[in-house]
Amino acid sequence: MTSESTLFASPSPELSELETALAEFRNSATEAAYRDTRAIMIRKQKRKELVYILKELSKYVDTIANGDGTIILAAGFMLYKPNQSYSGLVPKAQRPVAEPSQIGSGRIILRTNRWVGARMYDFQYRLKNSTDEWVSQLSSKSSCIVEGLEAFKEYEFRASYVGIDPTPNYSASTSSYVL
Repeated sequence: MTSESTLFASPSPELSELETALAEFRNSATEAAYRDTRAIMIRKQKRKELVYILKELSKYVDTIANGDGTIILAAGFMLYKPNQSYSGLVPKAQRPVAEPSQIGSGRIILRTNRWVGARMYDFQYRLKNSTDEWVSQLSSKSSCIVEGLEAFKEYEFRASYVGIDPTPNYSASTSSYVL
């Protein structure tokens, strides 16, 4: 930033404050190397002050740059990739698994692979080879327990991730007998 004084005419905080905080942190880190509890606490305090100055300086650079990556790089800051958006159609849920619970419980444990962009998971079930409507059960986790099923009947199950776009993309169905 010192070599680009035309771009960064009046940094806030001043670069001298940054240099002072950096020198104090380095000195405190050297003292803390001997494992003195007081020196370690001082190092933590100096680090906190340095981080605060860097954050404030980054706000100044961000304001001056107005989204221009070349100006951000000229200030000595790194560019980060923008957050990946999960706004499109969700991928197909992978590997749905249905595991029967204890005998006589009428429960099935459903699982699918996690997906980072999932806000919820939509698990559906119905009697196998029937034309009945699918019954949905939402879960915030990649697994759920479906209760109240008829014992010794075969059910089919499928799953979908629920993302920003609520359009479902169901997995292939899997089946299991309820015990």
